[in-house]
Amino acid sequence: MSQLILNGEYYPTDSNQLLSTSNRAFLYGDGIFETIKLQNKNLLFWEDHYNRMVNGAKALSLDCSKITEDNLRDSIINLAEQNSLPIARIRIQLWRAPGGLFTPTDNSVQYLINASEFTVAPSLKRSCFFFEEVPLAYSSISRYKTCNALPYILASIKRKELEADEMILFNTDGFVSECTASNIFWLKGETLCTPSLETGCIEGIVRKQILAYARQHHIKVVEGQYFKEELLHADFVFTTNTAGISQLACIEGKQFKEKHPLYDQLIESYSKDVS
Repeated sequence: MSQLILNGEYYPTDSNQLLSTSNRAFLYGDGIFETIKLQNKNLLFWEDHYNRMVNGAKALSLDCSKITEDNLRDSIINLAEQNSLPIARIRIQLWRAPGGLFTPTDNSVQYLINASEFTVAPSLKRSCFFFEEVPLAYSSISRYKTCNALPYILASIKRKELEADEMILFNTDGFVSECTASNIFWLKGETLCTPSLETGCIEGIVRKQILAYARQHHIKVVEGQYFKEELLHADFVFTTNTAGISQLACIEGKQFKEKHPLYDQLIESYSKDVS
C-alpha cells in the first residue's frame, strides 16, 4: 500500500485521518506547494525548489524553521523508496497551523509530502487557445505556487471543453502571463522571449534553467510584457514545467515552425541536466 508523510509521520494514502475541518489550506487556501521530479534518489533542481518554497513561506509569513533542508530531502527520498518509485512526482504542501479566522493565531506550518508516478510532458502540444475570463495579477506572492489555483482550474476546464492541449492566461493589463500549468517562451528570429514576473506568472524552476541555458549559449533573452499579437508573430513557441518541455504547434489557428536551431540547443542543455 502506498504511503505519504504528514507532519513527519507516515500514513497510507487512503487514510481517513489526514484532513481536519480546521485545516487552513482547506478553509482559506492558506499555504504553498512545490512539485519536484525525483529520479534515482536525485531531486532535480532541488536547491532552486527548496529556496522557492522557503521564500514563498516567508512571503506568506509562514514559519517553517523546524523543517530543515536535509531532513526534508531525506524524507522525500525515503518516501519514494517506500512506494517503490525510482522516478516520482513529488508534491510538498505547506499550510498554516489551525487557529483564527482571517487573522491566524499561529504561523507555524504543517506539511504533506506525496510521491506518485511521474508523467513526462508531451513533446508536442498541437492546439492552444487564449483564456481571458479570469486574469492573473502581479503581487508579492504571485511568483509562488500558492494553494489558490482557481484561474488555472477554470482555464483547464475551458481547455477540456475546447478539446485543446493548452490555454494561455493573461494578466489584468492584458499581457500574456503563462499557461495552465507551465511557463511560456517563444523565439522571434534570434531572440528568446518570455513574460516577465511582473505579469503575474509563476517563477518556474525549469523557466529559470532555460533562461540560464540561453545566456550560456549567448542567445539574446528578453523578459517583458507582451500582448497576444506579439506572441502570434513568433516563429516558435514552447512551454516549460517540472514535467518537461513542450512545443506549441498552433495557437488560435496560427501555425508555428516545427523546428528551430536555438530550441534544439536549449533542449540539449536541459536533457543533460535531467538525464
